[in-house]
Amino acid sequence: MPSLAGRRYKVRLLVALILAIFIWGPAGRDVYGQRGNSNQVDDQVKTGNLPLSPEVRARVRQAASAVGLIFVRNVSDSDAPPLRLRASAVVIRKDGIIATNYHVITQDGTGRVYDEIIFSLPPEPGSSGPQQKRYRVTPVVINKLYDLTLLRIIPDGAYSSLSGGEELPAIELADSHSVRLLDDLIIIGFPERAGSSVTVNTGIVEGIDTLDQWIKTDARLMRGNSGGAAVNGEGKLIGIPTKVVVDSQPIDKDGDGFPDEVRQFGAVGFLRPAQLVSSMLSQLSSGAQKSAPIPNSQKSNSPAYTAEVIEQGIGFEVRGVIRSIATAKPIAGARVGLVPLGTQTVSAANLLTWGGSNADGQFELNKRVPPGRYTLKAVAFGYGAFSQDIEIKQDAAPLVIELRPSS
Repeated sequence: MPSLAGRRYKVRLLVALILAIFIWGPAGRDVYGQRGNSNQVDDQVKTGNLPLSPEVRARVRQAASAVGLIFVRNVSDSDAPPLRLRASAVVIRKDGIIATNYHVITQDGTGRVYDEIIFSLPPEPGSSGPQQKRYRVTPVVINKLYDLTLLRIIPDGAYSSLSGGEELPAIELADSHSVRLLDDLIIIGFPERAGSSVTVNTGIVEGIDTLDQWIKTDARLMRGNSGGAAVNGEGKLIGIPTKVVVDSQPIDKDGDGFPDEVRQFGAVGFLRPAQLVSSMLSQLSSGAQKSAPIPNSQKSNSPAYTAEVIEQGIGFEVRGVIRSIATAKPIAGARVGLVPLGTQTVSAANLLTWGGSNADGQFELNKRVPPGRYTLKAVAFGYGAFSQDIEIKQDAAPLVIELRPSS
């Protein structure tokens, strides 16, 4: 049997080994997870998981110059209400087109757009110019479903307006379709708790939801980051920070039925992909009506479904309930969509509007549609596919869809 001194020696050796692993990392690697050898560490900024090389830092600084603040005010609130800081926004076109979240420019809980919206672009570090440039802006394209809006700078006597030939620093949009799991990204914005200067932090892409249009990240997002920028190592926009979901649990320590503390286990940040912004920007730039692909035999009975109609929400809401034909019970998680009349196969090119059912089987499609005849499609796990031609018109009753269980 080993002696007491021998056992103590082994315990000390084990503790020393464990401490070495925690301090220096496995096989002597540093805890920042840097790429490359130790000689490169001094040339990199160690923030989160991403080693920022001098080239990446320069691109991120350039992208940060296009990210500013949104201030709002309702002139009806008082005689001279102060401007109130809301969140972040990013310049996506040099002539004064700015992207942010729709909830940033609307009053909480009401959906009403603020009377005044001001975009503030801080000066570049070291600049000898004015401390801050402020521009009055107005919404030009709104997408409520994806919580996005485009703003345009407008002339105003109290605030700056773009003079002839003046250009704002603008961020370049990346192809967010090419984003992959574990890609590095950098968040740029003005979080509420981080002061008035721009704040940057890094993370990775930890999830992609193509159905509901989300890019998920472990990068730190806080209130005020909404509407800012998530960029890749090239400094190109891959997403708009939109919301955070926190995994937490209330803890009742003394058993009185009231939580004494809330324990947080982690959080996931959600970004709206840049392709949504690109689509809205294309609509704004072209100003042209783009008809959806409609079979020739059905053109006379189908509406002229244009990009303007899709984005501006012109037409009627489509809503209803979906249930089982066998039990009359509501079906949750079903997908419902409209396609041009007579369309047999649903694709990204011909799906005009869509939605999902909640726990009560109720659904509301994401976009209004002009009056006319369409083909409605519905699918749900455990049920057969549903297809029916319907007419959308004013004062139409909510739709009732009954699905037959799969045999």
